[in-house]
Amino acid sequence: MSEQVSSPSSEQAASPVPATAESSQPSKVQRYATEADVLALMTNDKFKKFCKKKCGECGCVAFKRFAKMSPLVVRARVGSLWCQKCGRLLCEAHRNQHSCEMEMQELERRRRVDVDAIREGIKRQEEEKEQRAADADALKRAEAGAKAARYRMWKDRRRHVAGISSSVASMVQRWSVQAEAGRKRDRLLDIYTSCNRINLRLWNEVSQPEILSDIDMDAWKRLCRNYADACALTGMV
Repeated sequence: MSEQVSSPSSEQAASPVPATAESSQPSKVQRYATEADVLALMTNDKFKKFCKKKCGECGCVAFKRFAKMSPLVVRARVGSLWCQKCGRLLCEAHRNQHSCEMEMQELERRRRVDVDAIREGIKRQEEEKEQRAADADALKRAEAGAKAARYRMWKDRRRHVAGISSSVASMVQRWSVQAEAGRKRDRLLDIYTSCNRINLRLWNEVSQPEILSDIDMDAWKRLCRNYADACALTGMV
């Protein structure tokens, strides 16, 4: 009994053979690190192969136009035939315009630097603004403190002068009471009345001052004259 060999179906026969990983991957672009590496491709024995080299950007034959030229002439133009940054050979169309990875990385680095610089500048401006505001507040506090200190100083002086006026008024009152009736006593009473008015004036300057940066010098001078007159009348020194 003969074996029957089954033939492959039409679908199986028409199905393509799966491509290998190597065939599906694009060919790697050759790169040259230095100008000397590119010049080494242009020696007399390698020049024909060099003219068949493909562009590292578009993949077309890059140097076909140089096939009938002298290698020496082409070697002099080596700087325009490849990108010193990414190392790829380039055709005339992509000599000055191609996707250079190094230039893209540099642009990205500059962009990051610019963004960081802007952020740093904004941060610095905010810090300077805050510092200026803090300095202004500190200056206001210092001025307010100095003003309050001056106010307290003059208030203490006015209180001291008013205390002296109270003592003088009390002293003149006591002398007028102790004096015998007559012109001397009447004069002491007049001096007491004046001292009492001055005393009220000076104490009003303590609580509700009209002269903020000084004492009432006119009232103080009248008080001193009254005291001197009272001492002269009583013989007190």
